[in-house]
Amino acid sequence: MWVNSGTVGRALSMDIDTDYERPNVETIKCVVVGDNAVGKTRLICARACNATLTQYQLLATHVPTVWAIDQYRVCQEVLERSRDVVDEVSVSLRLWDTFGDHHKDRRFAYGRSDVVVLCFSLANPNSLRHVRTMWFPEIKHFCPRTPIILVGCQLDLRYADLDAVNRARRPLAKPIKPTDILPPERGHEVAKELGIPYFETSIVAQFGVKDVFDNAIRAALISRRHLQFWKSHLKRVQRPLLQAPFLPPRPPRPIVGIPDPPPTDGEGPDSLFCQPLCTDVLFLLHGGATRVFAHKVYLATSCSKFNDLFTLDLGGSCMVSQGEEQERKDNLESGEEDEQSRRGAKEQAGRTKSLDIDKDGADGGVRGLNRPQLLQQGSLRTSQSDNALPSRAHYSLGALGTGRALSGWGRGFLSVCLEHVDDPMTGQPRLMTVVAMDALIQEEPFKAVLQYLYTGSLDEGRGDLMQIATIAELLEVFDLRMMVANVLNRESFMNQEITKAFHVRRANRIKECLNKGTFADVVFRLDDGYLPAHKPLLISSCNWMAAMFRGSFMESYIEEVSIPNTSEACMRGVLEFLYCSLLTPSPGLEPMELIILANRLCLPRLVALTVIV
Repeated sequence: MWVNSGTVGRALSMDIDTDYERPNVETIKCVVVGDNAVGKTRLICARACNATLTQYQLLATHVPTVWAIDQYRVCQEVLERSRDVVDEVSVSLRLWDTFGDHHKDRRFAYGRSDVVVLCFSLANPNSLRHVRTMWFPEIKHFCPRTPIILVGCQLDLRYADLDAVNRARRPLAKPIKPTDILPPERGHEVAKELGIPYFETSIVAQFGVKDVFDNAIRAALISRRHLQFWKSHLKRVQRPLLQAPFLPPRPPRPIVGIPDPPPTDGEGPDSLFCQPLCTDVLFLLHGGATRVFAHKVYLATSCSKFNDLFTLDLGGSCMVSQGEEQERKDNLESGEEDEQSRRGAKEQAGRTKSLDIDKDGADGGVRGLNRPQLLQQGSLRTSQSDNALPSRAHYSLGALGTGRALSGWGRGFLSVCLEHVDDPMTGQPRLMTVVAMDALIQEEPFKAVLQYLYTGSLDEGRGDLMQIATIAELLEVFDLRMMVANVLNRESFMNQEITKAFHVRRANRIKECLNKGTFADVVFRLDDGYLPAHKPLLISSCNWMAAMFRGSFMESYIEEVSIPNTSEACMRGVLEFLYCSLLTPSPGLEPMELIILANRLCLPRLVALTVIV
């Protein structure tokens, strides 16, 4: 059924008229004034039409407009939204928009007004200045008894990215400078000076729109109550309320640049091998004529053969010391030597790949000990994992001077024992594992193999690649043997994947060493416990640690170093970063504590990673 438009218009007109005639319904005429482009029309549309706009829509080219008052006659939705209840008083709010030009005649708009909303822009200081000089005197001239509400519009620009805002505005528009943004104190000062309430609004954030008009209605009703004192329902109307503070939008996360790893300043794994600092293993070549110093943690995490060697049981096996020679002869006569040889062969065949420490030996690692003892490890339980480090069924270094023959254990090795050896850097006696190698192993190819275990790289221009491949075969360094074969076959490009796999595998094994405390040569005493660590890995990855362990400080020769005001979880996170260049969040790790410790240790890369994580 079609309805005549004239009929609809008459119906709306009658509905509007009933607002004036309905008992206990107060009709409020609210006039909105202010400079051009301060947001008057947008504020009215947000209240009357529930209009929402984005910031970039509001920044489009400004065309001066006036919201027509006849919207209450032609739009039923606008009429319905004009009705409200404030402090238990039913009201019908009629909004009057005006031009912002100063020379316009607005006396008709001011006529019979109940309240005036005076707007200015929080991004335009001139609009606030005009409140004092132009708008307030004009309002007092045309309607001296009408209450006034001061409103700061465009609150969202106070927290916006002004560079992006200026780019989105029209080309010839005046850019908004940070000095143009008015703080809330400026608006409160003007409002206090004029003796009127002050509010702030944002159409983008949908903040303050209801506060402005509800309090404008209150101001109008209080003024009406003075004239129409017989209306009892106006007695419950409150004065304009204070506005709740605006919750700024969450700022974007800062762009944190992760710095490149700092230069090692000659303290990398390669230089650590060339200048043996904090060494704990000595290789004897050519009957002891040539001495090669190295570090267990680098060799054991890069080669399973060396891990098996350094975890051998030296306490109850065949001794090579001179004082036990007679016992060895007795063992040979009674057949015990054959039994030990078979036991060694069984150990070689059952070589495992795990660093898990048995509860009987170390009670789950150094974490459970009151004072960890270095150079002594608990028994290791066997495992069949191919991705973990090999270990022995029992790992005990035994007494000083003890050792065992390795002729039946593996090719290229003669014996291994514990001895006090003069440190090549300090000259002080230091307990080391001494390994005697077969006389057929040459010094330079052997050093090349060890250097590969430190760095994962091979000098392809060497002339002794065949000797290097032979020694790599003896020591079961199969990656190096494959790299040499690729070089000889002119397929060196395949070595990149081998090198990448080498570093990934070693990083996993180094992390396992950190978790289990294997091959540790220093213990950090922390606020809530002890944590074993490895000086070679720390020296090659942290200049702060290198200065402490290689200098004249007492930490360079003691086994226990105190790190005050540091928890075990925080120090473990730092060690994991230094060992593997990774930061893994854990439940007990406090980011702020980690940032403080990383800053103390001069690790800006770790600080940046902690901020990002």
